Amino acid sequence: MDKQKIIPFPFLKDRLMELGLEHLHHHRYAEAVNLLRQANEMDPSNQEISTAYLLALYENGDFEEAKELCLKLLHQGIGDYFEINDVYIMILIQMGDHHAVVHTIKALIDEKEVPFDKLDHYEKLLQFSQTRMDNPFESRKRVDHEPLFSSKDMKENMFKIAQLANQNIYPYIDELLEHLQNEREHPFIQTMILNVLREHHFNRQVTVKKFHYDGEISLDQIKPVFETPFYLELTNFLKEKIEHENPTLFSQMKEILDRHFFILYPFELSPKNKALWAAALYGYVGKLYGDNIDIDKIATKFEADAESLANSIDFIERLEEISLPIL
Repeated sequence: MDKQKIIPFPFLKDRLMELGLEHLHHHRYAEAVNLLRQANEMDPSNQEISTAYLLALYENGDFEEAKELCLKLLHQGIGDYFEINDVYIMILIQMGDHHAVVHTIKALIDEKEVPFDKLDHYEKLLQFSQTRMDNPFESRKRVDHEPLFSSKDMKENMFKIAQLANQNIYPYIDELLEHLQNEREHPFIQTMILNVLREHHFNRQVTVKKFHYDGEISLDQIKPVFETPFYLELTNFLKEKIEHENPTLFSQMKEILDRHFFILYPFELSPKNKALWAAALYGYVGKLYGDNIDIDKIATKFEADAESLANSIDFIERLEEISLPIL
């Protein structure tokens, strides 16, 4: 018997595309790949679907499959030529194929059709890969480019890091990693750097030195700042203990908590005792209002140790002294 021809549900392709883009937007890359792959199989010549599918593969770390798709799109002339080439070069860098990066960029420049606004970008990437080719067994050496932190103005440096979310970060990797290990760097800047590295799937161990903390962190194994288990546990405890009786107080305590978790990231308040830190936040806010706080009474209210509570309030005060910069 002949196989029956399967007729796709009307508008299925568009729906798959829509759902795939939604997952991509919310960083659910595996789900996005699955949906966009189906849409791409239904219409492989569709530029919008192909480009979205390529980005999903890249973000999900499926570099070999993404590389093959790039070559296919470039060969068939599907999608924006330079946009596809940009993704292709980034895939090659992720895979450590610097010979291919150099060959590709030189070919693009030789074509003399590179837009002027992209020329500097390509030249920096070319220099970066040539340096890696010349020193394949040595630690990465900084490419000769203007340092990311050339200014002492913190706001300017913050904006530069924020812009890296949509740029190639690899010419700046050494500099970024050095600032993570610099105990004198502002902890807010260090957290921004970690977030950028995570967004670019820089999945390797990095050394972070911040306050009295010093540790090796695997970026692919840490959750975003406000999704860590202890943050969620402590926030929920504050809601149960404070929000119903005093919503304004809860809001103020949570605002302080958010600042401190951001500053400390990827480390956390220690020890991981929700009652202790809830009590410390409660006591600290009381001091802000000029109250003569009773450590023993607060400790009893939250079932926390009085001596540990006093030390924790002191630590919160030190964190507040170097709190987040005002933009």
